[in-house]
Amino acid sequence: MPKEWKDLSVNRGQMLEGIKKCKENITDYLLETELLMSQGKIGHALILAEFAIEEFGKILVIKRAFELDQNDPFVIKGKKFYDHVTKSRKAWAVLDKKFKILYDEGVCLPNTIFERGVAIEYTLADHEGRLRSAFVDYCSGQWLLENNVKEAYLRNLIAEIRNKLQTL
Repeated sequence: MPKEWKDLSVNRGQMLEGIKKCKENITDYLLETELLMSQGKIGHALILAEFAIEEFGKILVIKRAFELDQNDPFVIKGKKFYDHVTKSRKAWAVLDKKFKILYDEGVCLPNTIFERGVAIEYTLADHEGRLRSAFVDYCSGQWLLENNVKEAYLRNLIAEIRNKLQTL
């Protein structure tokens, strides 16, 4: 059974406060991402960068709901507000997709017939990339904690998020 998402009823006067808090959270996530990168913890840095991307998507969800629903309070659909993949997709509709690839020396693309761990794949700045950097897994007879992220690519992504955040 699919997860039930509770819709949010938000007073119109609170919309800007919500966006401001999301922007502050994004800024903090990006600073913490850079701190982890400076400590050589690139895989964990990706986790926080993806949280920033999801918060970016949340801003877009809030703004769109505010535009579409002229009532006071206005309604934000729970799935759009809470679902990680949905928020990430919303963000990537605005962010330049060239910054989504964070590792590109793999021999196969994601979602191919190759089993994870058999060949190094591309690492993407998305929900799946976050999970693969966050948790130890056991694949193809070996323990894996994937940290296949190029620091320069992650730095470029951070700059892209900061740049686009100024436009929201």
